[in-house]
Amino acid sequence: MLINSNDTMTFPVGLLTFVSKFSVDWGQMMAAGVMALVPSCLFFIFIQRYLVQGLTSGAVKG
Repeated sequence: MLINSNDTMTFPVGLLTFVSKFSVDWGQMMAAGVMALVPSCLFFIFIQRYLVQGLTSGAVKG
């Protein structure tokens, strides 16, 4: 890898820290995945109204 510090790691590269040579810590890896998914879900919940409104206004004919 070309990344020298832990501060500049992307999320998928950071997940590799849970993988050792012969085993994978699935519990920590899944917990990290859920923690990464929570902000995206919260953003969608707050923006959903405007997203649907924009999609339907563009679909109205005439």
